[in-house]
Amino acid sequence: MISRKTTLILELVFIPLIVALLSLLIAFIEPQRDNFNQVLVGQTVLFCTLAFVLVVVIFALLIPPLNGIIIDYFKNHLHFYPVLVLYLLILPVINWFYSENILSAFTSFLLWYLLPTIIFIIPTYAPKFKFNFILQIIGVLLFAIGFDNRYTESTVSGFVSLGYAFNALWISSLILLLYSVQMKDYSEKMNWKSSLKKLLYPSVFSAGLVIISVPIGLATGFLTWSPSWPGIFMFIFSFIGIWLTIALPEELIARGVIQHQLTENIVDKEKNFYKYWKWIVLVVASIIFGVSHWNNTSLEFIWVYILLASIAGMAYGYSWWKGGLFSAMLLHTLVDWIWQLFFK
Repeated sequence: MISRKTTLILELVFIPLIVALLSLLIAFIEPQRDNFNQVLVGQTVLFCTLAFVLVVVIFALLIPPLNGIIIDYFKNHLHFYPVLVLYLLILPVINWFYSENILSAFTSFLLWYLLPTIIFIIPTYAPKFKFNFILQIIGVLLFAIGFDNRYTESTVSGFVSLGYAFNALWISSLILLLYSVQMKDYSEKMNWKSSLKKLLYPSVFSAGLVIISVPIGLATGFLTWSPSWPGIFMFIFSFIGIWLTIALPEELIARGVIQHQLTENIVDKEKNFYKYWKWIVLVVASIIFGVSHWNNTSLEFIWVYILLASIAGMAYGYSWWKGGLFSAMLLHTLVDWIWQLFFK
């Protein structure tokens, strides 16, 4: 009789691998590379297949009790763990079949995917090293640069207009896989498990952010009132898209790793200064989050965007304190969703 753990391995590794290989076969047997429609079909099939693999990994590492079983297995079988990391790291390289600049794709892959993976995996095998949290922060900052599609566009160019979405899922799944066996309170902070508390903070803070940010945005011209109804399908799909491709990677990087590791590792929790240190880290992490948006808008609105993103970052960070990743992501998604539906 097949054990539960063996079944999980089969479902999470071999089945997606077989599907991905079939997609690769489809890509290679396309008879006419110059036929745009055929190439587009191949790219779409490849994207859907690999995105499915990444979403399976993300859900498996965030939804209890399944994630607890998987993480315990990794911790007890560390020889298998890097194999899955390598599998997840290399699998999307299949899209290079459609890339027009293989050298650029390979270079950005080395810098923004392979290098941070190597740095981030070190704490798994050297758990007593005093400065593991610094390695985790360095690794996630490199991933953050990779998340900016302008620097890694060639690496995911085989997915055409879907490159950003794929990149977000890819980096999120890598960070989760690497971090899941290292973070001591992973099950407490990372689980996607709703509760009244986890729903309350995002609901209250989203209303507060609207009250604070909208007048500033409208007064400066950064925001323009432009309500729209995209239809019920796009209404729901946009929420899911923001949740998985914006809120997930940004909250993992800014709150899950940077804010959490700085909070937990520099000041002793038993000392009185710890409660002040938490607030200092929250403010600093929020400003870093705000500044990271400096090139996401036109020159005249840079300071407004940084200010509003920093204010939002403090709310996201506080939600992380109280409700973990789920609360921070929900608040982030609600803010961006409201922006998308009502403003330009």
